[in-house]
Amino acid sequence: MTKVVVICNDQEYFLRHRLAVVEKLVRTGAEVTVITGGQEEPLRKPEGWTFVHMPIERFSFRPLGDLAIVARSARLIAAIRPDAVHLITLKPAVFSGFAAVLARLVGRGPRRILVTIPGLGRLMSPAAASSGTASASRAVVRRAIRFLSDRPGVYFTFETSHDRNLWLSDGLIRENNSTVINGAGVNPDTFHPTAGKAARDSIKVLFASRLLKAKGLDAFIDAAKQYADRADVEFIVAGMIEPNDPDGYSPEELWKEPAISFLGEVTDMPALLRDVDLVCLPTRYGEGIPRILIEAAASGIACLATDLEGCKEIVEDGVSGTLVPASEPEALAKNISNAVDAYLQNPELLRTQGAAGYQRFLSGGFSEEAVVGHFLDLLTGPGPDRV
Repeated sequence: MTKVVVICNDQEYFLRHRLAVVEKLVRTGAEVTVITGGQEEPLRKPEGWTFVHMPIERFSFRPLGDLAIVARSARLIAAIRPDAVHLITLKPAVFSGFAAVLARLVGRGPRRILVTIPGLGRLMSPAAASSGTASASRAVVRRAIRFLSDRPGVYFTFETSHDRNLWLSDGLIRENNSTVINGAGVNPDTFHPTAGKAARDSIKVLFASRLLKAKGLDAFIDAAKQYADRADVEFIVAGMIEPNDPDGYSPEELWKEPAISFLGEVTDMPALLRDVDLVCLPTRYGEGIPRILIEAAASGIACLATDLEGCKEIVEDGVSGTLVPASEPEALAKNISNAVDAYLQNPELLRTQGAAGYQRFLSGGFSEEAVVGHFLDLLTGPGPDRV
C-alpha cells in the first residue's frame, strides 16, 4: 500500500483547497496522513485518512523558533515511513522538507518530496518588506529551498508561471524539477452557471476571501461608501476572520460598517454566487490563483480584480472581467468605483464577461479533476524518483 504524508500550515486552508487530492488518494487505496497547523481538533471527520495536529505559526517566520517543526516533522515522517510527502505552503517546504531529508538518512524518509507553493506570500513576493529581519528570513528560505531542490526525488509546483520563473531566475529550483498547476481545482458540478438567471435593476458586488486589508477589503469598503445612498448597487462581504493576523478585520468592525452587507463565513458558496452579479477581489497579496476567482468563472460570474499575476491567469481584462492596478487603498477604491459605474451603465457586460469567464474555466485546466490528476501523477505516478 502506498503511504503519503501531507503537511500544510493550516487545517482550514487544507480543507478548503487541498482535501480533494487526499480524497482521491484514499479512493486509489493509499494510506494518507494529514498533518496541519491551525485548529488542534479536526474541523471535519477524516474519511479514510488520519489527521495529526502540529503547531505551525502562520503569521511570523522565525527560523530559530520554527526549528521545532523540523524535529516534530522528522519524528512523524520516520514513524510513518511514507513513500511520498506533500509539503504545502512555505513553512512546511522549508522545515518539514529538511525533516524529510533527515528521515532519508536513517532509511525512513520518502522517495518523493512534492512541494506546493500556492503563492509567494508576504515574505517572498517582490513587494515584500525589506526590514533586516525579513531579509534575514528570506536568506534562510532561499538557502533551504536550494538545499531541498538539489536532493533527488524533489519536485515543486506553483500556481503561476510568474512565481515559478522568479524562483528559476534566482536559482532556487530547476526547469526539470518544477511545473505550474492551475490553482487547487474547482468542481464544475458544484460551481456552474445558473440557467435563466433573472434580470434585475441593481447589481450585487461580492468580496469573498480572507478578511484582510492586503486582500483589498479596505479598498472595497472605501468604494462601497461611495454608493451608500444608492439602491442600484449592493456591496457584500463574506469570508473568514483571521483573529491573529494584524492585517485582519474584526467581525465587530464589519458588522458596524453601513456601506456593506457583512455575511460572515459562508458555507454554501455556490448558492451565494448564484445570487450575485460581480465578484470583486482587489488583492495586493502575493498569492497564486485566487480560488474565489476560479469559482466565479466556473459560475459564469464576471470578475473585478487587480492586475496581479495570479488574477491574470483566470481574468482577462475587458473579456471575462476588469483588471485594475494593485495600488494603494484610496486609488484602488477609485478604480473599483469606476469599474462598477461602467457595469451599471452597461449591465450586459456582466452577462457577456461572465460567459467568457466560464469558457476560460472550461478550457484552462482549472477543474478539480484536472488539478487532482496532476497532483496524483506527481505523488504516485510512474515518474522518476530521482530528478
